[in-house]
Formats: sequence, C-alpha cells, structure tokens
Amino acid sequence: MNEIERIRELDDDVFEELKIYFPKISASDFIKKFPTTSILMNMFDTSGTLIKNSIYDNCESDNYYGVKILYRSLIEHYFRFQFIFVNWGLSKSDKFAIDYLEYNTAREVLDLIKAKVTEQQLYQSNFKIDDWDMFLKDHPDFINKSRKEVDIESQKVKFNNIIRFLNEEFNKGNKEMSGFLGELIIDYSNLSSYVHGGMTSYREMISHDNFVKREKEYNRIAGLSFQLSNSIKLFSLIMYVQTDRETFSQHYHNLDKILKQINEN
Repeated sequence: MNEIERIRELDDDVFEELKIYFPKISASDFIKKFPTTSILMNMFDTSGTLIKNSIYDNCESDNYYGVKILYRSLIEHYFRFQFIFVNWGLSKSDKFAIDYLEYNTAREVLDLIKAKVTEQQLYQSNFKIDDWDMFLKDHPDFINKSRKEVDIESQKVKFNNIIRFLNEEFNKGNKEMSGFLGELIIDYSNLSSYVHGGMTSYREMISHDNFVKREKEYNRIAGLSFQLSNSIKLFSLIMYVQTDRETFSQHYHNLDKILKQINEN
C-alpha cells in the first residue's frame, strides 16, 4: 500500500464516523442557539472535504501543478474556518457569524464593483460610480450603513487581516498553533506562484522532473490536506460538545484518535 492509499483509508474511517454523528446535528442545542455559526461550519467542512478529495485525485494522476493550486485554496478555507472558530469561542454568540456573512458578501460586492469600474475605464478613462445610494438600491442589505462603514468592516474578513487576527490570538497562549500557523503561511505564500503564473512555480516543476521527487511532495501535501480538512470536523465537534456533551463527546475522541494515526507511519 502506498502512502496516498493509506491516507485514503484513514479518510474512509473519518467518513464512517461522520455518518454516525452528522445526523445528530440538526436536533442539537448548538444549532438552535447558533444557527448561522452552524451553517458556516458546515459550509467550510463541505468545501474543505471537496478540495481535499480533489487533491488526492490529482496526486494519484500526477498533476503536480493542480495539486499545488488546490492545496493553497484548502489552506485559505482552513484559516477562514479557524477565524469562525476562534471568534465564536471569544463571543459564544451567533452575532459574529451573522456579521461575517454580511460583510464577506459586502467585500465581494465591492470588489466586483471595482472590477466593473476598471472594465469601463478601458473605454471611458474618467468613468466612476458617484452615487452610493444607487449602489444601495441594488444591495439593500447595506441600506443602514455608510459606504465607509461597509468598507472598513468588510476589510476585517480579507485574508491578510484574518491571518493577522489569528496570529495575535494564538500568540496569547497557543504557541503550538501559532507555529503551525506560521508554517502554513509560508506554504501559502510559496504557492502563490502557482496560482498567479509566477516563475518560481515553473522552476520548481523543472526541478521535480522525476516521479520520486514528485511523489514525496504528493505524500506531504496529501497528509497535510487530510489534517486540515478533518481538523475542521474535529474543531466543529469541540463546538458541538460545548452545548451537547453527551451527544458528541465520544465522536470527538473517536475522530481525534483517527487523525493522530496520520503521523504513525
């Protein structure tokens, strides 16, 4: 059995545990108290799982470039989940998740508007959007907020600011998590070249011109992808345990035991 097959078998064990506890979530006290937080948790769990599975597939098909791009995406999804997890732990309320959804949407809308303005300026160099009220007619969710408020608040959910926030929080006491965060940031930064067509990506491709080298990197990324994606499940169970200890506590311990096996080989 090769390493990717071993990782897939552990992943199957995670899925078997998920099939037992997932149906219990809909009746949990957690989802009643924190419905929006629960939605976000499940969103990132689902996206993380889909990206992770695609990473495995691309490792096995020897798609080195695709693996790198997908892994960078998974790192970002993981950090965004941690942003939700840490802020929920600090507030123990649903408000942060509600604000996150609202301002994340606002950030995407504002960035899209800027892109459309840039497009129009290709033909009309002085083109700009003058009327904030006109924007609000199409985006009524922000009707009670000023343009400056929306811009400032939505900046908080940009990736660089999420990293800054997590680093500050982990440095207060969780040194192990802070170190892991640092390692992932370095990986994320290096992988930027693959997403944006940088020369570093091509040089690395050339340097990995034999399968032995590529296989070593596939095994590393597949193992980390297993950890990142399934840690979202593990941290989610920590959250569920806060309100439904008897229902989810054993599932947390079962999943934790499976995840620790990734480093046994």
